Amino acid sequence: MRNLKSVLLVLLFILYGCAAQEQVAEVKPTAPEPVPAKEVPLSVAANFCAGFYAMIGGEWQLAAGFFEKALEGDPASEKILRYIIACHVQLNQEDKALLYMSKLSDINREDFLIHYTLANIYEEDGKTDKAIIEYERATRSDIRLADKALMTDALYRLAHLYFNKKEPAKAASCLKDIIRLAPPIDVSTFYAEMGLAYIETKEYEDALEALETAKELNPFLPQARLYLAIVYDESGELDKAIAEANAFLEASPSDKWLAHAFLAGLYAKADQTDNADLHRKEAIDLLQLRVAQGAGDTREHLALARLLIAENKKTAALRIMELASDKSKTKDEATEVHFLLANLYYETNHPEQVEPELREALRIDPDFHEASNFLGYFFADRGEELDEALKLIEGALEAQPDNGAYLDSLGWVFYKQATDSADDERMDLALEKLMEAVRASPDPEIYKHIGMMYYALGRWEKAREQWEMALEEFQDYEDDPNIEWIERQLQRLDTLQIPEKEAYQE
Repeated sequence: MRNLKSVLLVLLFILYGCAAQEQVAEVKPTAPEPVPAKEVPLSVAANFCAGFYAMIGGEWQLAAGFFEKALEGDPASEKILRYIIACHVQLNQEDKALLYMSKLSDINREDFLIHYTLANIYEEDGKTDKAIIEYERATRSDIRLADKALMTDALYRLAHLYFNKKEPAKAASCLKDIIRLAPPIDVSTFYAEMGLAYIETKEYEDALEALETAKELNPFLPQARLYLAIVYDESGELDKAIAEANAFLEASPSDKWLAHAFLAGLYAKADQTDNADLHRKEAIDLLQLRVAQGAGDTREHLALARLLIAENKKTAALRIMELASDKSKTKDEATEVHFLLANLYYETNHPEQVEPELREALRIDPDFHEASNFLGYFFADRGEELDEALKLIEGALEAQPDNGAYLDSLGWVFYKQATDSADDERMDLALEKLMEAVRASPDPEIYKHIGMMYYALGRWEKAREQWEMALEEFQDYEDDPNIEWIERQLQRLDTLQIPEKEAYQE
């Protein structure tokens, strides 16, 4: 709230000064019918006058007291409220100034400057929901007291607050309103961000129209080319996506690592392995330099870790993420960091670190269903805390009932519970859930689990069928330890010399 005093003084000057009168004069509204003067109670007038003279003498605290007594007799008086605000600003009593600003905002919903200024203060103070309310009031108020630049700023700030709250449709509406205002500035950025909003709502035709307009207005606008690449990628037009991503690379002086990383992914999809490897290496080199220089941007650490994972350098990725563990600035960043750390600890055989990272992710965001499923599966796989594992996975399934991975986890918990208690009914239920999971999401890990189920039930040929399908799919993953495990299981089936219990306990 560092700028509260200066912002409020500017507001008060504008509210009382000639600038506001000139703005209104330009609009030339029709003169209203004369309204009889409101009769002011004597006590209100006396307290107001006492406050006024105390203020002239520089006795701000005394003045505030008199004005507040006057307000008790006339609680809807904008004039008294403004004087109270001025007193508390002078006394550096920011909380009280904000309190009375909020009262003024509730009384006068047509004054753009009141709402705009209060919204700025709330936004700076991190009070997002209150800022949104005031920006919404500002954009619906009497704009005769606001020029296009201020209204544009209010709408643009409101759009970004909607983006942060994951309400892209509302953000798109604000950006449309800015373009309708026709502000005397380059509007290509607004079209580009409107395109992003449509991407987030999966309205790709509308996104393409907005982004093509942005590109036409400014062919060198980096974000327009990046968002176009995303639209073409989502539409399966890889050649156009690659062309736009290359244009983004040329137009972007500061985010070249992002362009290289995106191109690496696109070329990999297009089976252009050499180009994918080249751009991935460029992105890794740029990001490693940034991290070595002490870059504090969490997204750069996350991006570098994922690129290293793509090159099967999981230990190096883990070191990068450990550096980022205390750099997160937002809730989303923090949960993403802890979730990726949990995955990397799991993949690099540090199981003792997995649970703490997942619990921290869930502490930050109890609705983080990916972490709930992972922790539940982690417990089930180890045969630990099976009751808690079941609750965690059922919670994840409430968020995504048809998620194949979550159904697999549920089946795996039932399987572990059945093997613990020799419960045949639970085993049948486990198999049912795994079959449901593989229909929703054919995955080699699920085939492997179904094979283990059939083996435990003594259905050897069914087990072989599932393991062979899993083995074929796992061949796409270089050096995957599942390959060796399944090959051993198939050999056991061939000889039938290994006891059943030893096979499915592994």
